Amino acid sequence: MSVRGEKLKGRATLSLVLVVIAAAVLFLIGSASQQPAGWGAAYAFGKPVTLELPTTCGTETIGSGRTTSACKGTRWTAGGRERTGTLYAYRDQIDDSGSALTFKGEARALFGRAYGEPAAWLTWVHVGAVGLAALAVLILLVSLLLAAVPGRRR
Repeated sequence: MSVRGEKLKGRATLSLVLVVIAAAVLFLIGSASQQPAGWGAAYAFGKPVTLELPTTCGTETIGSGRTTSACKGTRWTAGGRERTGTLYAYRDQIDDSGSALTFKGEARALFGRAYGEPAAWLTWVHVGAVGLAALAVLILLVSLLLAAVPGRRR
């Protein structure tokens, strides 16, 4: 194999390893803490929304820290379109002292889910994992472009 082919193979292998690491961090960190996978990144990239909560919210997980709730049937408006989906938030972000449930704080929505603000460390880890995956894909694309350009002959 030529030197160019070896370099491409090395960069492609590095890219794949970085993508696997990023995906593992994104999905396993949330799962290990018993929280939705990618919650931090989804909150960081989501649009701020005002929520209309359903009459009840279920307890999703109870870990050693804060209890997480999932509120199926939550409604919100994003980009002029009303949507219905599931809200994932810490239980203490949901006020149930009145006649109807209300959300305390800022919620953000991404696709069919809304999210309450996660722990700061979770946001940093998930956004870092997404950045690492983007860097790996960029490395792979640049490598493929360089491999497509004919080499100089001496």
